[in-house]
Amino acid sequence: MAKVTRRTRVNVPTQRLPGAVMAIGAGVLVSLIVSLVAIVFLSVVSLATESLFVESYLRYIMVAVTVTSIFIGSAFAARRAGGAGLLVGMAVGFMYVLISVGVGLEMTQEPVSLLVLANKAFAGIAAGALGGLVGVNL
Repeated sequence: MAKVTRRTRVNVPTQRLPGAVMAIGAGVLVSLIVSLVAIVFLSVVSLATESLFVESYLRYIMVAVTVTSIFIGSAFAARRAGGAGLLVGMAVGFMYVLISVGVGLEMTQEPVSLLVLANKAFAGIAAGALGGLVGVNL
């Protein structure tokens, strides 16, 4: 009589979709909180000082704050997800850009050109990808 052997699967990938979705949501939330803290800090500095430095370079400072907050949120999300840092980071960057453009459209009521939207999306995805790669390796 032949002996029955059991076969086991060795490297079966686990499905972590709900964990990744939750990590992306948490990363977007962290990015938004970092942005709000930086905006409040810049507002206080702008009101407290008579320097024209903040006012003259405000556009560049806000781009730096946006990229930094996306980077921090993507690193947080990728570390929390535990894997697929590039995709998680890119998703965080894209979601952040969609939320920020939506809020900006609601506040200013001005139309956004497709070139500006594509530029923001590309910068957000790039910062998110870099943050995701760093977050996985932490």
